Amino acid sequence: MWSTYGDPFARLQQELEHMLSAFEGQQTGVFPPVNLFDAGEEVVLKAELPGVEPDKLDVEVRDDAVTLSGERHAGGTESRDAGFHRRERVQGQFRRVVRLPSRMDTESARAEYRHGVLTVRVPKAKEVRPRRVPVQAA
Repeated sequence: MWSTYGDPFARLQQELEHMLSAFEGQQTGVFPPVNLFDAGEEVVLKAELPGVEPDKLDVEVRDDAVTLSGERHAGGTESRDAGFHRRERVQGQFRRVVRLPSRMDTESARAEYRHGVLTVRVPKAKEVRPRRVPVQAA
């Protein structure tokens, strides 16, 4: 049933991610966590990727989505046969697709990785950018 509040596709994405996380064992939530926001003439995606080497990271911008994939190693000195009391640091391969809110200029997208945070900036297509219209006195 459609809700009058919020984006039904966003709700569907949340439910799907919740169901898939049940198959991934003790992992909670979705990795990597992201923020996506409108910055005027561009959309900015920030993803927390601590422990991911930049050469193990792949960013693809296509049509109306950004795909992040790569591999994360938890590091540390624990051996494979260690008996964990708690294991919350996610490791292994990941892939996350984030839908963009409008038409984008994907050719001009750029990405920067600094201090474990990936920032992807995708300019909006010219036809969807806000444009100031001058008002003429009659």
